[in-house]
Amino acid sequence: MDVLVAHVQEMDKVMNSCVGCHHSPELTQGLLSMRDMADDYKAAISRLVTATANHQHIARLEQRAQYLGNELVSMTQGMAFTANIRLQQKTQETMASIREIKSVLIGTLLFGFLLAVVIMSALVRSLHQRVQRLLDATRRIARGDLQRPIEGAGHDGDEFGELASAFNAMTQNLHRSQRQLLQSAKLAAIGELATNIAYEVNNPLTGVLGYTGLLLKSDDIPPEKKEHLRTIERETLRAREILKNLLDFSRRKPPHLVRTDIAGIVDDTISLVKGQAKVTHVEIKTECPVGLPPVAVDTDEMKQVFLNLINNAFFAMPSGGTLTVRCESERDETGRQWIVVVLSDTGQGIPEDQLDKIFDPFFTTRPDGGGTGLGLSISFMVVQNHGGRIDVESTVGQGSTFRVILPAQEKVAARS
Repeated sequence: MDVLVAHVQEMDKVMNSCVGCHHSPELTQGLLSMRDMADDYKAAISRLVTATANHQHIARLEQRAQYLGNELVSMTQGMAFTANIRLQQKTQETMASIREIKSVLIGTLLFGFLLAVVIMSALVRSLHQRVQRLLDATRRIARGDLQRPIEGAGHDGDEFGELASAFNAMTQNLHRSQRQLLQSAKLAAIGELATNIAYEVNNPLTGVLGYTGLLLKSDDIPPEKKEHLRTIERETLRAREILKNLLDFSRRKPPHLVRTDIAGIVDDTISLVKGQAKVTHVEIKTECPVGLPPVAVDTDEMKQVFLNLINNAFFAMPSGGTLTVRCESERDETGRQWIVVVLSDTGQGIPEDQLDKIFDPFFTTRPDGGGTGLGLSISFMVVQNHGGRIDVESTVGQGSTFRVILPAQEKVAARS
């Protein structure tokens, strides 16, 4: 009997703990019914234990307790079965959720992998294209083609863009140096040839001039013949002047460098051509600010350079126009500072196929063949001897722009 009572009490504790958990309404209702029946069973057991007389009454109490116990057992088995079914349903639902999550995870992993493959392919293709552009540019340089820059340089915004920009700057400098070297070699060869020709031709010309002068002083020469002699004398003097220019061209002395302000040289040169500008209806605009770094130049030679360029601009504007002279400072890729004098006209312009020839000796674009064709050649040589260069840009019908680029001198701090 004591064991039975202990089991009833244990069942009561378990029942109370189960009712306190979260279950479905069906299970909760079944647990409440079981608890009520368990209370009835406990009451029946209690009455059976306390009964002492009337065996028939005790037998009825015993039957009642057995009935309630059997019912409680049946209800417990039913609840266990229901709970097992519910547990299986929950298990199936959980497994379905796990399978669904597993499918989502697998799909996510596959999508991530495909996305990574696509991104990697695009990145590899982009890198390959950029590297291929650099390789193509290198092959072009190896073939001697220095005029085609790498497309898209500076627009990528990354190391490849910076590399392409640096590569283009390198090829431009190399092309410029190559042109200057070829021009220098050409000028040197022509200068040597001009020297030999000048010496050989000057002596006969001197004889022609001497005999022509004697004939002009003779009284037995008819006037119409003297007019022919004056023409011979005039053209011979012109030939001697050309020879003198040739000798000056071939005997370029080292420049006498003076540390000075480029704006002053420009102003002095413009003051020499103001009268000519007024006659040819050319307006000269000057934009040379004060305070630019000084340059070390031969002032006379630089004035001659600017005079040659200004005279060419006047010739390019036969109907008048505007000549703008601008002074500015700039730095190259290495950080070196340069002083730039820009001369821009609104003239006829130079055809593109002639831009590479304008610095050649004896080359001229004047239709009447006027001039010696040495002005730009001498100017090019002078600027090159100063460690600089001359760049030119021109558009037919719009005008030309010449840029005289000279190395700037570092300012010396004042001593205390």
